[in-house]
Amino acid sequence: MDKIFGRLYIDYIFQYIIRKVKEEDKIDFNDNEFKSLKELIKLELFKRSFKSLLYCMNACRVDGNLTGDTSENRYLWFCNNQYCIDAMEKMFPCMKEQLYEEVKGKFSYILEIINLFQRNKSAICQYFFHTQSEDIINITNSGDWHNDKCVLVITFASKKKLVFKPSKGDNLNFLKGLLSYFFEDEYTRQYDCMCESEGTWVKFVEHEEIYDKSEVNQFYFNYGKLLFAAYLSGMNDMHYENLIAHGKFPVITDVETIFSSYLFFDTHKFEYDAQYKAVQRLLYGVMATGLIPIFSMTEYFGGDVSCLSNKGIKIVAEKVKNEYRDDMYIFTEPKMITQYNHLPNKETDPLFYGDQILNGFEQAEKLYKEKKDDILNYILDNLTKIESRIILNMTKGYSKIIRIKSDPRYRNNPELFYGLLENLKRSNQFNQDVYMYEVHELCKSNIPGFYWNMSLNYVYGYHGNTKKKILDMHEFSLKKAYDILEAQTNPKMLSRQKQLIRESITSSIALGIEYKDMRVSDKKEIRSENNKPLRENIDDNRIVGDDGTISWIGLMVNDKEQLEYAVLDWSLYSGLTGIGYMYLSEYLINKDEFTKSIIEMIYNTIKTAYHMGMFNDYNISYFCGLTGIYAFIAKIKETGIIKYDETDLFLREIKKLVKNNISKTNCYDTLSGLHSAVIYFFARYESDDFAKEILPAIAEYFISDFDTGVMDKNFNYASFAHGYSGIMTSIMCMNRIAKQEALITLARGLWEKEQRLYTGKYMWKDLRSSEDTYSHFWCHGSCGIMYSRLIWKKWGFINDGIIGMSESDLDNLLAQYREVIESKVLNSQNYSLCHGNFAFIDFILSYEKVLGEKPEKENYIIQTMEDAQKQGYSCIGAPGAINAIGFMVGESGIQYLLNRYKNLKLPSVLAIENI
Repeated sequence: MDKIFGRLYIDYIFQYIIRKVKEEDKIDFNDNEFKSLKELIKLELFKRSFKSLLYCMNACRVDGNLTGDTSENRYLWFCNNQYCIDAMEKMFPCMKEQLYEEVKGKFSYILEIINLFQRNKSAICQYFFHTQSEDIINITNSGDWHNDKCVLVITFASKKKLVFKPSKGDNLNFLKGLLSYFFEDEYTRQYDCMCESEGTWVKFVEHEEIYDKSEVNQFYFNYGKLLFAAYLSGMNDMHYENLIAHGKFPVITDVETIFSSYLFFDTHKFEYDAQYKAVQRLLYGVMATGLIPIFSMTEYFGGDVSCLSNKGIKIVAEKVKNEYRDDMYIFTEPKMITQYNHLPNKETDPLFYGDQILNGFEQAEKLYKEKKDDILNYILDNLTKIESRIILNMTKGYSKIIRIKSDPRYRNNPELFYGLLENLKRSNQFNQDVYMYEVHELCKSNIPGFYWNMSLNYVYGYHGNTKKKILDMHEFSLKKAYDILEAQTNPKMLSRQKQLIRESITSSIALGIEYKDMRVSDKKEIRSENNKPLRENIDDNRIVGDDGTISWIGLMVNDKEQLEYAVLDWSLYSGLTGIGYMYLSEYLINKDEFTKSIIEMIYNTIKTAYHMGMFNDYNISYFCGLTGIYAFIAKIKETGIIKYDETDLFLREIKKLVKNNISKTNCYDTLSGLHSAVIYFFARYESDDFAKEILPAIAEYFISDFDTGVMDKNFNYASFAHGYSGIMTSIMCMNRIAKQEALITLARGLWEKEQRLYTGKYMWKDLRSSEDTYSHFWCHGSCGIMYSRLIWKKWGFINDGIIGMSESDLDNLLAQYREVIESKVLNSQNYSLCHGNFAFIDFILSYEKVLGEKPEKENYIIQTMEDAQKQGYSCIGAPGAINAIGFMVGESGIQYLLNRYKNLKLPSVLAIENI
């Protein structure tokens, strides 16, 4: 009996599709003549049916409807009996038609390409192989399906291979012509192709390994030249699977996104000039190409997906347990996927070839200067032939939706899938036409593809061979293209791109595990000695709009502790408000006009964003939301930098939003939840009428909405920012305003849970790891937890009798923790406030302020600051990496702490301005 799972059902569906296609499209199809097509379509059907088949078999097993005396025999009976088809038809009555709609267009496309090859076999074989004929033995699809079409890789009996792309060959020929200005003929021949009206036959480029060091050096020198060409032509979305290492040549296999970065920028709408300039700089830069590491994507994809990746991608893989049994089921586990086709060999670490890449980039720059007029004329003369694919939304998100479509729930009830697609509509940043096209393609299990051509000058999608207008764009003329290319090759701009290449590569090395084991001398070679420190670096990276607005681009760590190279957001944690805090601290020391002007621009930008409605759905947290913005504007008002009436009027508007958005804020987190707002406003309760108004409202919402079950499942950490300590502190604040037994009971319960995680010596078990690990960070660890105790001390919360701790116990705990800090045993290579040593300095300064005691070992602060300077104020725990520029995990917060050391009137942000 056949052990292959579901074959009988797949055969049944295949024959149904063939029968229906023959009837509707009058296609003459013979199974025996097109075996490779048959196997490919059956594989597509299996992928789309597997989970439903598995569910059906298990349901039948539970109902006792399978025949056989063992699990193995019942499995075989299900796979080989008509009952399988009948049960699937009954359980999933719509599935046959669903599969037909998903597969029929793909079947017709592959059949069309096979027939196309047969008609032109002689010419194709002569051009690519210098033979008269080749026999197809296998066809595989490569990449995503768009409009029921995808790249096909055809294997012949002679073992030769050929690629067919459903797009016209104009893009490939354009790139080949452009590369001829930078490379020799041997390289450009790797892009040989033959154009047809239906698509393009393309040379199959083999992965050809090299091991000679000089050849590997040459490969990455060529890589640098390729990077320049990709940057110049505005290419993006290239990943490691889009590059083949063919000897000393890196060959791009996906050329659909020529000019896409420039065009994608033009699909955006901008409300102020600094935003326009910041997004332009981000999208037009080398980081957008995908040829160098992209920090913002590493968490999303599970690793570095750039063409310099060699560590693999961590995914959650679905695997089968109890195979060939009727109780077979799917489980998930982490898996590393590694691929080496983009590398000269498996042993090569591409990150250690940064010098060669930069040399190649500079060589291409030199060649461009020598042939500038010719290259510009070539690009502009041929630009009208280009069809560029524009990535409006992430392909991974679309792929996830398509996989979900094959879940038994959605196969059983297709209406659920349409409900799921409503989420796309709500998150769609473009228009209704984009959404409708997405739905059309996703229902056919295609990845929506959006395109542009100069003759149309709008974004369109394909319905079969028909182009459908999707989205208007600003006019993109040859004059505009010329201006972009001139700006992109300006010496200052190219210098910035080379610095980005250098910093991206060195940061990726520094963030790698292997870096820790390297010799100090090797680390020194990798580190950049040219980085400007703190305030100077932040000044240099500002982007000033002509309308008085301001923005920054840089490395940031978001509230999920993920690295992003992006335009900064609005938050105190990592965005514009946090940078504003740093400049305020600078102004209070120096009172200079330049710093004042930047504060004014930050204020204007935040106000502009408010009027745009950017904050309408913002949470009310201090670190990541409206309370942080309120605190910043309140400080500006207090300093008198901007007229009192102006700031007072704006504060009234922010107050309205805070009141309206309480219910839009989670009840469990302190960092991005309402507890940081509670703690902030409690400190202002006596001096701020709004604090008296808002605190009871927040407390009322918290009591009504808080669910202990959610807390225990998602926020069960010994943590100030994300767990028990922060919520306990918030509850103590709320209880002071309006005593309630429910608050007291809750706080005591959280105290008991936190105590169970305590193992002594200021170590609380970190439940984010399955192993016994401990942290001393502010966010997750001892520093934040002890900061909560310092706030308790400041307000005398111990005397409220909520927590089972005496005043003397608290005093001893705080004093001993200060001593532990000063012993330097907690110090690390990170100097940020959220994750590093400067949080300990801030704690000591706050301890002194609360208890009125001068630190006995002032040299701890001085020595730690000196160490920080030597390490380049590393704030992501990897000396040599690009520093983030945000507040909590970046240079803004470090500069603020240095200023607080000079001026203790500055409040501790880590204490949410309670100290």
